[in-house]
Amino acid sequence: VLISIDTLRADHLPVYGYQKVPTPAIDALAKDGVVFDRAYAQVPLTLPSHVSILSGELPFQTGVRDNMGFAVKPGQRMLPEMLEDRGFATGGFVSAYVLRAATGISKGFGVYDDQLPSASPEVAIGDVQRDGADTLAAAEKWIDGLTSPRFFLFIHFYEPHSPYTPPARYSQYLPYDGEIAYSDELVGRLIDSLRRRGLYDRALVILLSDHGEGLGDHGEEEHGLFLYSETIRVPLVVKLPGERDKGRRFTEPVEHIDLVPTILDLLHAPIPPDLRGRSLVPLFDGGTIRDQGLYAESLYARYHLGWSELYALTDGRYRFIRAPHDELYDVQTDPHERRNL
Repeated sequence: VLISIDTLRADHLPVYGYQKVPTPAIDALAKDGVVFDRAYAQVPLTLPSHVSILSGELPFQTGVRDNMGFAVKPGQRMLPEMLEDRGFATGGFVSAYVLRAATGISKGFGVYDDQLPSASPEVAIGDVQRDGADTLAAAEKWIDGLTSPRFFLFIHFYEPHSPYTPPARYSQYLPYDGEIAYSDELVGRLIDSLRRRGLYDRALVILLSDHGEGLGDHGEEEHGLFLYSETIRVPLVVKLPGERDKGRRFTEPVEHIDLVPTILDLLHAPIPPDLRGRSLVPLFDGGTIRDQGLYAESLYARYHLGWSELYALTDGRYRFIRAPHDELYDVQTDPHERRNL
């Protein structure tokens, strides 16, 4: 079960030390699983990020580098195909126009539900979404129709994405945090649903975000332009089957493209040799993973504004950003990236 909460900034969750909004469902999942303190996205944009998550490949490999004007290429191998080959039913349920099936992100899914409510022409394409509760209901209906518990569910909630319009019951929080509270409620309802069906304990459940949100840091209100931690550091919680490794935390830097090798490794399935990501299973077994520079890019500025694109490489100590004026940060001593070395 892969849960993606769009635009969820890691440092706005209590599991990462945030105190201004409660997230009891995510907290409970974290207690049942392992938490990665330093997980990073490849792209601070929804479509290319999810293509990397589901393919295990970097954006310059997939060719999907922006939300608009790009599609998954016909020969691209995706996780649902790999799992379908091993007898899994596969279902994807998404909440945003940018993940519509026409982009090719649906490739390999036996069922892909991208039904969205009608919207007026005045609504920006990036803001067209359906309520996460409706997405969850569609996913639950699909689960109930399965004849085997061997399935892969990808569910995508769009709530923390702008515009921030949380339900009135969360109006006591900042609007962005209120959206996080509602997302947490949806996660709780999904977990309860899995428990009622007797699926939760033996399931592999992964919760992540595709990217974060600027919220004014470094002058960016939303996301897509810059490659600082507020937009590319993401939450990552992995609940393993049974109670394996529950309650552990890892500080090793990891990235989205590590997920496909990890999932395949946990299934004892062959990992395609050309994937650049690493299986994280050795960490669960008390071992180590190889050091690797974590790649990120943003080409949004070039495509939409005619500005320069950005590339970044992060390791255990530093983040280097290739820009018109290059930037280097010691992310251990300067986690908010204020002092360009």
